[in-house]
Amino acid sequence: MAKSPFFARIKADVLTIMASIPEGGVVTFRDIGAHLDVMPRHVAYILKMRDDDERAAFPAGRVVAKAERALDVAALPHGVPRQTRRANAPVSRR
Repeated sequence: MAKSPFFARIKADVLTIMASIPEGGVVTFRDIGAHLDVMPRHVAYILKMRDDDERAAFPAGRVVAKAERALDVAALPHGVPRQTRRANAPVSRR
């Protein structure tokens, strides 16, 4: 279950991007994180917390920590717009 509407949106975007990675291709946590304006750790956490159905549908081997020949996330046909945070966006102070 999603912890917040923001987490649910980010999870949906990560899984949508993963679905667009062709067989044999890889992207990095960092590249997905940069595209969604989130930390790469958040991407890794989302992948770790997938349920069994999501694990079967989205193979995690297509997202790696480092790769010399990683695909460009923006060039994949996923339809997820690049996210950017406004310069004056509020910052969590927990």
